[in-house]
Amino acid sequence: MTAPAAPVFSSLFRVHRMNNPSYPVVQFLVARGRGLSYAFALLLLLASIAWAFFTGSVLIGVAGIIASGVLLGLLLSYVEVLRIIADTLLPKY
Repeated sequence: MTAPAAPVFSSLFRVHRMNNPSYPVVQFLVARGRGLSYAFALLLLLASIAWAFFTGSVLIGVAGIIASGVLLGLLLSYVEVLRIIADTLLPKY
């Protein structure tokens, strides 16, 4: 006789019940979102400065500085809203 397939599938694919939700992306962004925001804004800033240097256009550099500041503000506000949602709506483990 063969063993039932349910234990094999349950070990391969975790089944999350509705009474015990798990949000790994939310937990990751709450824990590391601030640092990722700074990293992405810095990456955009460095890329735009390099592009401005290689093309010789000051306008691209200024636009990159402004765009990286806007991106940083948007990402930090997103992380802050996500932290508020996680603190108020998600269960604590």
